[in-house]
Amino acid sequence: MIMNKSRFIEELVKKTNLTKEECIILNDCIEENFIIGKKNKEKTINLLIERLNIDEEKANELYNISSSIMANAIKDKIKHPFKGND
Repeated sequence: MIMNKSRFIEELVKKTNLTKEECIILNDCIEENFIIGKKNKEKTINLLIERLNIDEEKANELYNISSSIMANAIKDKIKHPFKGND
């Protein structure tokens, strides 16, 4: 599966039970900060708390779900580098 922005947002909608608009905000917060690193994780979580009006626990959960989706997409690309290029 090729993971582009719209597919990533669709996957977020499925796994988080948020609306598409909320998932777009979640994606924007992730794009503003590099996903790797403890300080960047904290920045992203703080942005989620601010923009989605959620608590820290929920923001951390959303961050972990998004990280998992991205990690799986990267892992799939590594396993099958030419899949989708046909």
